[in-house]
Amino acid sequence: MKRKYYFAYIFLLFAAILGCDKGLEPQPVTTSYVNGMIHYVDNYDNWLAADSIKDLRVVAFKNFPPTSVFEEVLSGRAYFTNQSLPTFVDSSAFSLEIADAPATMNYIAVVQQFGGIMDWRVVGLYSVIKDSAAVLEVRQGKIYNLRIDVDFKNLPKQPF
Repeated sequence: MKRKYYFAYIFLLFAAILGCDKGLEPQPVTTSYVNGMIHYVDNYDNWLAADSIKDLRVVAFKNFPPTSVFEEVLSGRAYFTNQSLPTFVDSSAFSLEIADAPATMNYIAVVQQFGGIMDWRVVGLYSVIKDSAAVLEVRQGKIYNLRIDVDFKNLPKQPF
């Protein structure tokens, strides 16, 4: 009788061992992040009047130039910071979550809302060559750190 239970225990133990795949192993990281620092030229002296800055964000476009900025944002083909960036500082950090990597970011910029909902302009551009947008290939599970310079007195060419 004991032998019968012994084989049953061995069978259950063997089944449990074979049934375990990788246990509590963490899932692989699939989300990518584009992080960075924005440096404002001439620090505080270069900022525009406070009433001309309604919102300040970082935006990254897959398609550039977009046929419609709002369509790109609503369809998820553009990424933007969740909150407005701090103003009247010498630098600020940002983070964009790219959940659908791999993806190509063809245009990454700091944009300023200066009026109504449609009144936006580029104030800083991620570039390797001055005033030329750099393309960033975002791979799955990777983190990228960028630097974007903003000079309110010398704005980049406006793409929209």
